[in-house]
Amino acid sequence: MKKTLFTVLAVTLLASAAQAADLPARVYTKAPAAVAPVAYNWSGLYIGVQGGGIWSHLDADYTTGGIFGHRNIDGTLLGGTLGVNWQRGNVVFGVEGDYAWADLDGSNPCPNPTFTCRSKLDSFGTARARLGWAYNTALFYVTGGAAFGDQRIETVNLAGTAVAPSGTPVNGSSHFNTGWTAGGGLEWGLTPNISIKAEALYFDLGRDTYAVDTGLLIRAREDGFILRGGLNYRFNWGGPVAAAY
Repeated sequence: MKKTLFTVLAVTLLASAAQAADLPARVYTKAPAAVAPVAYNWSGLYIGVQGGGIWSHLDADYTTGGIFGHRNIDGTLLGGTLGVNWQRGNVVFGVEGDYAWADLDGSNPCPNPTFTCRSKLDSFGTARARLGWAYNTALFYVTGGAAFGDQRIETVNLAGTAVAPSGTPVNGSSHFNTGWTAGGGLEWGLTPNISIKAEALYFDLGRDTYAVDTGLLIRAREDGFILRGGLNYRFNWGGPVAAAY
């Protein structure tokens, strides 16, 4: 009986081994290639709004002698932006222009203490190039170009009496000054078309000549810093950009 049982078991094992030998070899396949992540697309024309704070100081002197200055003037800006970007890999190049209403006033005694010397910046704008490095939805950039603004210098007779050439206590003139600006910032994509930004700029509006009371001439120069934020809407060009991190 035992002999028979061992014989049956041996035959079963041999049959199983033979069946296993006839099975096809297991095929191993490579894992699917990883798909490169898709980066945020910064290319396209964009429009936006921007605003923030402006801090400056003004140096001025009378051509006949005597100086005055307005130190630590502060004010606000509010305006619009128009620009365009081109992206190649992680590099983003663009041009941007902006113009804003400005509220920046300074006031100090003139060299003649019976007059007050005042300065006003009523508008401010820039036309700049931008060069940035994109890391998906973040764009770090440097920027620089032209700055311009509507500047007025005037004198006020504290006695309230009329003074030539205006025939009133207030005399002055305005110029649309041009200079330069440079700085940098960070822009962050919220959706494929909407982004927010924060930037800091130094500006110098150059030196110009202004006519004040009794025909006297003043040479004045204003420079300072701007800290502002913005919200942009972009009309994208093309599809997604392949990441290259």
